[in-house]
Amino acid sequence: MGQQQLLLLVMGVIVASVAVVAGIVAFQEKMRQSEMENIISRNLEIATSAVFWKSKMDPYNGGNASYAGLSTDGFTKIYMAAETHHAKFEITSATASRLIISGNSFRYPDIGARTFITNFTIDSTNVSFDSGIIVP
Repeated sequence: MGQQQLLLLVMGVIVASVAVVAGIVAFQEKMRQSEMENIISRNLEIATSAVFWKSKMDPYNGGNASYAGLSTDGFTKIYMAAETHHAKFEITSATASRLIISGNSFRYPDIGARTFITNFTIDSTNVSFDSGIIVP
């Protein structure tokens, strides 16, 4: 009878250990996914501000139907910060009709997202969990 109880105790400890490890792995994956969602959200905020800036016809405070002015000091022109608590962002490319915004996580440096805007439309967002998108 003592061996059966000891065996049940050992099996219970093993099952509990596996459950704890599985919980830790699931939590880490959820944190990585949450970090990616924060980066995508910020990319879309930057894209929205850039589209608004492009649509303004003010010669001192607007794009006059072009993203080209955002290639240098783009974040100051749209009044946004290039860094948040979660990530660093960069306007990777800015032409008259196309804008590319990239973001890279501080906590998980291999996580990044890149958003593509053509004219007044956000075309797509590419995400990478394996260092495919790096912001210097």
